[in-house]
Amino acid sequence: MPSEVILTIENLSLQLGSKVIFSQLNLGVHSGDKIGIVGINGSGKSTLLRLISGNLEPTTGTIIKRRDLTLGWLPQNEPLPSEETILQYVVNQNLTKSSATEEHRFKAMLSLMNLSDWGKPLNLLSGGERRKAGLAKVLASEPDLILLDEPTNHLDLDTIEWLEDYLTKSKKTLIFVSHDRYFLDAICNRILEIEHSHCYLTEGNYSDYVEQKLIRLTDQKRKEIRRQAQLKKELDWLKRGAKARTSKPKDHINRVQKLISQSYLISNPELKISFPRERQGKTILELHNISKSFEGQTLFQNLEHIFQANEKIGIIGPNGCGKTTLLKIIAGEIEPDSGTVKIGVNTRFSFFRQEDESYNPELSVFEYLTQYSEVIQTKSGWKLTAKEMLKNFLFDEKMQQQKLSSLSGGELRRLFLLKSLMFGANFIILDEPTNDLDIQTLEILEDYLDDFNGCLLVVSHDRFLLDRCVEQLFVFEKDGIRKFPGNYSDYLLVRDYQKEEKENKKPSLDTATKTQHKVKGLSYKEQRELELLTQEIENLEVQIKNLEDSLNSSPALTHLDYLRISKELENLNKLYQQKLQRWFDLSEK
Repeated sequence: MPSEVILTIENLSLQLGSKVIFSQLNLGVHSGDKIGIVGINGSGKSTLLRLISGNLEPTTGTIIKRRDLTLGWLPQNEPLPSEETILQYVVNQNLTKSSATEEHRFKAMLSLMNLSDWGKPLNLLSGGERRKAGLAKVLASEPDLILLDEPTNHLDLDTIEWLEDYLTKSKKTLIFVSHDRYFLDAICNRILEIEHSHCYLTEGNYSDYVEQKLIRLTDQKRKEIRRQAQLKKELDWLKRGAKARTSKPKDHINRVQKLISQSYLISNPELKISFPRERQGKTILELHNISKSFEGQTLFQNLEHIFQANEKIGIIGPNGCGKTTLLKIIAGEIEPDSGTVKIGVNTRFSFFRQEDESYNPELSVFEYLTQYSEVIQTKSGWKLTAKEMLKNFLFDEKMQQQKLSSLSGGELRRLFLLKSLMFGANFIILDEPTNDLDIQTLEILEDYLDDFNGCLLVVSHDRFLLDRCVEQLFVFEKDGIRKFPGNYSDYLLVRDYQKEEKENKKPSLDTATKTQHKVKGLSYKEQRELELLTQEIENLEVQIKNLEDSLNSSPALTHLDYLRISKELENLNKLYQQKLQRWFDLSEK
């Protein structure tokens, strides 16, 4: 039996100036739906969320919501009140729905997202921490419908995996925009694609969407082949008939004109990246005993690495651990506290930064690029004008005249990507390159990085890119930077295996050891203590297993329940280790 419809979109159209964003969109959203929205940058994904949230009015059509529907919305770049603390921001934003006495619920959600310093001012937060605060604000309010615009931007991989698991198990209705293909595949039961003002709805997850789109494109190609064949016949007929008569049947001419204008294939120019590069020398880049601290916190120390030709390395770790700092040390933008960075004479860096670069919003796209170069040389030796290269990067002639202030976040990132790569570097440094980029641009970037004959160093939360483009990882851990040979999926397999091995090796008391007997060297009191410890340890093992089972098999747990059980489990594990250590001490006497 289908679930209740909580929101209906009927004949929705939106036009901004001369640009049609949507045309005749119809959609019914059922309770429990998890709908992912995909499309190229500037296609209107974020705009659709703004319409649903009520922050923008459509040109035509209606959005009908269930009368008592509560809604939580996280925009892509939400300005945060800098004077407030984390807790004040999360609680104050929900005061209309919650009383101050429910503050514990918000604290529980913040704790789950590793934001335990509730009194920290928002203006001191990193990009990832700001994103976590925004997510906590929305999720803790427990709305009926959750709207998220690029929720994984700036988050570390552990938080993304936690969020993915949370949303997958949640019974809440979700509509979200994301470029994270693994995230879309794990969560969605429907995919809505916006392409050239048209919307296409696919049932299933991202893998199902890719399969269905391939079928749709194949069908469009068949129709286009038939159209071309019919057009050729009609044109041949007109040419033959022209010799025999001075006038042509009007209906026949109209039919030819219709065939000419009715192409089934939408022109989708591919973003092409092809730049020359200087050959690397024997010495590329060497890091010797690099250490760096910030505000008394050691980020990393004694890092050693000698880069080899064509080495491609991904960097992962929690927010604020020093990943970007390491990139800036390598690029020469900041100095290490100790150690040396040796750069080869032929090494040429390209650094694509995570933070928005400063630019004049009044400049046009064309004017911005020609500040750096009016002619760009490709790998094959051809020289392209800035106008031609922008066209290759999906900026048509009309878009090239647009001011930077009118571009979407993803369109700006695509432009900055072109600027950072176009001078032919042989060592590419990328800091969260996937933020705000659409999936089509990501796929082309990944193709380029696959074929790139040079070194790559990339900080990213995009698991797909880390699987496809890197061969080694620098993993920021509590005790330093760990080097791992392999991609992200390889790392996950090894990490999970090691975790399982550690659990299996947790000391347990076998039957022979548990039998009650006198141990040499123990007093009567110690022998009695040993016997009691045996029973206590067995009881603790049962309690720990029951709590672990309740966490893994109860998807309906509230945030408060989850926090309470986790804390209880932590305390029991500490007590278990203490009892076990005492048992070992006595048994070895």
